Order: sequence, then structure tokens, then C-alpha cells
Amino acid sequence: MVRIAFFVEGLTEQLFLEKLLLEVFGNKDIAVNVKKIKGGTSIPIAISEISSMEVTEETKYYVLIFDCGGDSNVKSYILDQRNSLLKTGYSKIIGIRDVYPDFERHEIHDLIYGLKYQLPQKDLPTKFVLSVMEIEAWFLAEETHYKRIDEKLTMEYIEENIGFNPSTYNTELRDAPSNDLNQIYGLVGKEYVKEKTSLETTVNALDYGSIYFDVNTRITSLKELIDEINQIFV
Repeated sequence: MVRIAFFVEGLTEQLFLEKLLLEVFGNKDIAVNVKKIKGGTSIPIAISEISSMEVTEETKYYVLIFDCGGDSNVKSYILDQRNSLLKTGYSKIIGIRDVYPDFERHEIHDLIYGLKYQLPQKDLPTKFVLSVMEIEAWFLAEETHYKRIDEKLTMEYIEENIGFNPSTYNTELRDAPSNDLNQIYGLVGKEYVKEKTSLETTVNALDYGSIYFDVNTRITSLKELIDEINQIFV
């Protein structure tokens, strides 16, 4: 059984990644276990289970997703859990975090350097994927989901009112993509906020076939994630 661990910034990334893996690779005999990790520094680290799938003799891929509860926690929790994951047979770690709001666009190089600095790779390679500037840039670019939010949200209507066309514009150039999503949804009296019900509405509206085959060819940071996943499952 192949064991892979993902450490993600928070709920948005956790919901998206879990859905992506099951929608695209659900036929690969995959089991996904989601855990919340918190604590450290002044208080002991605590890990709680959010959801889990049954592991059977047919399970070929076991994926563990840690919700780290913040961008700055991703690397530190990877370092804390690395030896345990190595001892239990994991073959790769992938960390996913946003650039914004902790870093500006011109600081991306420094952020990457800091994430890689003194990060062990022997026997258990670790890869970081940055969503530029936020994971919502990926959501923005998946143009088919807007009409599932509301029929009025055509590309023409969005471009006329917001100033860019999500199906052709490089959404990684947006400095605060979550604000853009909220603006777009606001055109029809809806909202995008960092709250579970709102996040689930968007995550469930996304077309993961489009994300896997189309959007990733337009959005560099998403392609990095898809490439990493493909190395595991394809």
C-alpha cells in the first residue's frame, strides 16, 4: 500500500484536496483519512480525526490529510510528524499553503527558500506547493462552476461587472482571489466567506475534471499540485 501525507493550511485546502482526490482518483482503490493538528511551542501537539475511509485488502493508496490550522504551521508540523510518518511507511509528504496574506508577491522566492531550508529529504521526500496568491485563484479559474452558483454568472456578465474573464485571465495575478470570488458571487446576492458552509458550496460546485484536464494547463501553481499527484497515482 502506498502511503502519502498532505499537510494543508486549513479547511479550504482540506475540503478541496479531499474532493479532488476522490473525484479524479476514486477508482484507484484510495482511502482518505483527514485529521486536524494543533498545538506546539507552549502546549502539546494534539491530533484529532475529522473523517476516515475504511481500509481494506484492496486499498492501494492511503492518503492522510492534516489540516494545520494556518499557513505558518505547515512546515513546523511536517517537521514534527516526519519521523512518525517515516516509521509507518509513508513514501512522500506534500505541503500546501497560500502566499497571501503572510507574504507579498515579490517575497515568493524568499518564502520558497524558507520552506526548503533545513528540510530533510532522505527516505521521505517532501514537496511544497504554493497557491499563488491563494487557493481561491484556482477556484476563480474554474469557469464552469459559476453557473452552478447562479445561472446569471456567465463569463460575459462577470467580465462586464468585475473587469476580467476567469476562463482566459491568469488568476494567479490577482492579489486577493478570495475577495474576487466574493465580489463575483455578490453580483447575484451571494457570498464567498471562510466559513464551512460557504466553502463547501464552492468546493462542491467545482468541476474536478475541468480542474484536472483544463485549469491546470492555465494556472502554474495548480499544475504543480496535479503533477505531484500524478506521480503518485498515474
